Amino acid sequence: MSPDSDQTSEPAVEAGEKQLCTSCLFPNEPSAHFCAKCGAPINSYSAIAPFESAFAQGYVVRQAAARPKNLIVLVGIWFIFGCVALSGFTLVMSSRYTSYRDFAIGTFMLLISLAILWKTSWNYFNKKRHDKKGDV
Repeated sequence: MSPDSDQTSEPAVEAGEKQLCTSCLFPNEPSAHFCAKCGAPINSYSAIAPFESAFAQGYVVRQAAARPKNLIVLVGIWFIFGCVALSGFTLVMSSRYTSYRDFAIGTFMLLISLAILWKTSWNYFNKKRHDKKGDV
């Protein structure tokens, strides 16, 4: 084999060829793992690599909170973040006997989880309301 021979496993990419995002159809660079516009994972590498996998999972949670499409998504978010809110409430209530650090951590957990629950519920029911107005 000569060092000049280029043997890559990837097919040759034309100069103007772009990779389209499946969420927003934005043209991205062929080497991109995430969409430059919406942040959606584009290829399988973004779901396999450890660091990129965290970003891909974050995208799924953001989409579930921003645009819940089904009731099961809303129930799932309530189940996950309801448990976090309950844990935060327990820490706040038990912090009378422990330290201010537990109070601060519990308050943080409670506020963040309640904000996510409110946003998800508001978006779900607001979407349903707009869908009904569009049908009339």
